[in-house]
Amino acid sequence: MKWICRNFNDLTNYQIWEMYHIRAETFCVQQHRTFVDADENDLVAQHVLGFNDDNKLVAYARFYSEGDHLDFGRVLTVPAVRGQGIGKQLMDYLLHQIELVNHPHQSIIITAQADKQGFYERFGFVAQGDVFIHEQTPHIMMKKE
Repeated sequence: MKWICRNFNDLTNYQIWEMYHIRAETFCVQQHRTFVDADENDLVAQHVLGFNDDNKLVAYARFYSEGDHLDFGRVLTVPAVRGQGIGKQLMDYLLHQIELVNHPHQSIIITAQADKQGFYERFGFVAQGDVFIHEQTPHIMMKKE
């Protein structure tokens, strides 16, 4: 796996297309949700991209400042690599970029899909409050100090 972290303006046109393609496949098509995936956060976020040995984008996440804390989301791996530990590698790289490189000592608050709560708990996130519906899917706020 090859990992990169770039702001929007430093991504190539093809990387942007790949990013939007796998996000739409994951969050709209596979999860049967209708919403506009691209948003203003893309323009200010740092984008984490994971490429396989064939240089194909197979993992993605983004992070950005949200007031006094950081937020990340759109965390995904493509179906072909699920169950191979790529999601853990993605989270390890993402948290390294956040905590050690870009924003040390800043809390992270995310809006996680409720069925992914256990995954995020393995990385030190703690649920905050009750499950709620966001973009047609149950979500829960989670925090890591």
